Amino acid sequence: MARACIQKHNGEPSIIVDGKPYPPMAMTVSMKKPDYLRHLGESGIKIYFLMCNTDWLEPGGEFTDESGNRSSAPSGTERFCRQAETLLAAVPDAYIIVRIGLHPPLDWIERHRDDLMQYNDGSLKPTIVASEVHKQHLPGMYSLCSDAWRQDGAEALQEFFDTIDRTPYAGRVIGYFLAAGGTSEWYPCNPLTDYANHLYGDFSPAFRREYERILREKYGTEEALRRAWRKPDATFAAPIIPPLEERVHTRIDDKILDAMLNFESAERTIGKKIELNPADQTNIGVFLNADRFQHVADFYHAWHRGVANTIIHFARVVRRRYADTKLVGAFYGSYGCTDYYDLATAEATLPILDSGLLDFLAAPGVYNNREPGGYVAQREMQDSFRLRNQIYVVEEDSRTHLENDFYRDSMGLYDIADTIHTLKRDFARNLCEDIYAWWFDQHPDGGRYEHPDIYALFKRQQEIAAYAYSIPREKHNEIALIFDQESLHYVSQNTSSLMLDLYRTSDLARIGAPVDYYFHDDLARPDMPDYKLYVMINTFVLTDAERQAITAKLTRNNAVAVWLYAPGFINPDAEQRIGNANIEELIGMKIKRIDRTCSPRFKITDPAHPALSLADPDRRYGYIDRDVHSNVWLGNVLPPPYMYPGFLIDDPEVEALGRYLNFDGVALGLKVQPAGWTSIYCAPQILRSELLAGFARYAGCHLYTHTDDCLYANDNFVTIHAKTTGKRTLYFPWPCNPYEVYEKRFYGHNITELEVDMRLGETLMFLLKK
Repeated sequence: MARACIQKHNGEPSIIVDGKPYPPMAMTVSMKKPDYLRHLGESGIKIYFLMCNTDWLEPGGEFTDESGNRSSAPSGTERFCRQAETLLAAVPDAYIIVRIGLHPPLDWIERHRDDLMQYNDGSLKPTIVASEVHKQHLPGMYSLCSDAWRQDGAEALQEFFDTIDRTPYAGRVIGYFLAAGGTSEWYPCNPLTDYANHLYGDFSPAFRREYERILREKYGTEEALRRAWRKPDATFAAPIIPPLEERVHTRIDDKILDAMLNFESAERTIGKKIELNPADQTNIGVFLNADRFQHVADFYHAWHRGVANTIIHFARVVRRRYADTKLVGAFYGSYGCTDYYDLATAEATLPILDSGLLDFLAAPGVYNNREPGGYVAQREMQDSFRLRNQIYVVEEDSRTHLENDFYRDSMGLYDIADTIHTLKRDFARNLCEDIYAWWFDQHPDGGRYEHPDIYALFKRQQEIAAYAYSIPREKHNEIALIFDQESLHYVSQNTSSLMLDLYRTSDLARIGAPVDYYFHDDLARPDMPDYKLYVMINTFVLTDAERQAITAKLTRNNAVAVWLYAPGFINPDAEQRIGNANIEELIGMKIKRIDRTCSPRFKITDPAHPALSLADPDRRYGYIDRDVHSNVWLGNVLPPPYMYPGFLIDDPEVEALGRYLNFDGVALGLKVQPAGWTSIYCAPQILRSELLAGFARYAGCHLYTHTDDCLYANDNFVTIHAKTTGKRTLYFPWPCNPYEVYEKRFYGHNITELEVDMRLGETLMFLLKK
């Protein structure tokens, strides 16, 4: 019986099977082509995810279809056994992680109305729950925090274990990947809020029970709940389900954009205007009015935390059965390419990790700008996983030139060269950023990677990965990007999408230096490394203790902190929870707020300032000015640039680095704090990559390149993926012998700079041999 776990290997968490490390990557693929499987196995891929369901959902046997024809189907365990037999015949030394569907069957759904999502009028919405191995038409969406489902699903999972452990394949199973909800990714398939039909949820008894438990855990007493909600009649037993008018901040951008199109922002209102009175409304621009509507944020917190609690529940079932001998994982934590409100998979990553019951969480990469010259941004803060000896796994559904015409064109993959370079790029990200991955061939019959040149590439990548895992792997990056999960439910959907998703897609891999991704909570951990530069992306909601932890971290080595938009705007511990003073206290600068729609665009004011050494004095900053587009959904995904509210710096002690273009005010400023750390505040939401690179250089960070290309690096490797055709110069942190790992040749000896000619979309990956 194989034993698998996550252990540190040469400094970083790794999948260990029977004492041996297995570096990325794994594979999820149809079992219909034995030769395809054999070639993948010969390429060095040894871990495979097999997708199946419990016998509870798929009991198997004979049935009559809609046309009256008699047919038969395998049970869930029979389906698994057939797949395992095919896989192990083709790849005898393969290991298996079971991607197990935990969905309840139709007859259970029909008997458990109280466990289905319900709307304010008592109605249910029919739905389709589907994944690659499952499709159900249901009268309603099952609650993802139903106690009844948890109990019955746990019994079904135990029965699955009982059967699988008696098969000849049990010894090759090294883990379980828990799957439920839409596309196995733990989101409800029905909307939580249906604005068009004036419906909102969830009023199901299942969710209301979970909501009550979560409030009790957070507040302890009803007195504390009433103080927090500022509602003297609030109770745990009947928590508020916010009506539509109290959810307006989630989609307020639609009204703002509508008003902008009708000249509201230019003060020439023609038939359209937004009245946003902070004393009466649920929102202050794109922010929830936390002084009066804390219960709205708590409702959404419970909506997400309830799903996390269910994942923890099923993970505990696996742990009780197998202790620490098998890996446990699940989809969760989509901080990109998602709905931050309805889909229930964003706010509770840390409770799942800190439960200690799961080894990994996973998500696909976002679907923007994946073509040659772009890069596949991720949805999680992977270095928070590393601190906890856990791993983040990306579902690497990288397309190839073997796809249909739509994907060939939308992904810009027209020949094998395009495919090879993008696969090199994405592999380098995984290896340099120390995340795991599985390649995902979604085609029912397989074939996405069915090409001799791809097999050869995979084989070489497994050799590169094996070498990378044989040498010291500790990361010593100098830049940390800091995110906040709680802030998601205090700000509009579009604001989070802009700053967490589209910005990560457009700029954050183009700084010219490697970066690490954390939740701000980790700044209080003694084992979190120190960095020279911290970029605070969406830290809108911070308690007193969290503010103290951030300041203490910055003070330890006189670091530079870059703050975006409204850092600390909301303080749950303050008498006035939302206000300018909360920002001022955190960043150490005086500011003003503009309570109307305004433009974020600004230009730099002092090109000679050392913090602006890489800035362009002629460029307009403060917004994403790149082409950000989806490779799956047609059309540009960027909204027009705007702020509501806007902020500006009003402090004579601040060095002004940038001024707004549409109104008078400082948009970007720097101030050294009395404790020794440096505060740089960008009042708009976005800082382009070269500004961040200039701040990194100012903070003393090493930059490998200044050319705006996609770059991944660690102590051992540096990889560049060319944005355009032309010459590139790489700057190494020490004299080295750069060895291109695919060409298997040195590009120089004992050098600190290297100039190379590259074509658009080309990828070069250098091993930095000293």
